[in-house]
Amino acid sequence: MSISRDELVSIFSVVSFLAHAERDVHVTEKKVLIAVFKAAGITQEEQNIMKSNTSLEEMLKHIQSVEAKHTLVELMALVAASDGVFEDEERVIIKKIMKRIGVADDHPYFDDNNLDVPTVRANVGKILNSIKTLAPKP
Repeated sequence: MSISRDELVSIFSVVSFLAHAERDVHVTEKKVLIAVFKAAGITQEEQNIMKSNTSLEEMLKHIQSVEAKHTLVELMALVAASDGVFEDEERVIIKKIMKRIGVADDHPYFDDNNLDVPTVRANVGKILNSIKTLAPKP
């Protein structure tokens, strides 16, 4: 199953928003973002679109398919776990986004309102490989 490039760009916009939530993007979060962008073959034009997206609500409106919502949650978990610490700001933002897009908070990566960092980190390769086949490259 695949998603549209528009959905993918919106997903990456939201994930980038999450990474910047703490003001300073941790070096490991930046590395994860770069790896994800490369895996998806994000173009310069798509990066420019992402930079111009300033409304979280607008970004979320473009994420409609079940596959896209699942991908968003996986990538948010990946970015949040990348520095080894699940910050309160990240928790609040992820929970709000999951509620807004209609994803239950019983996701396998989350347990008792907490992120299972070791499980997410163990699945990095799987998540990145799924991104490569998710949306057709332009």
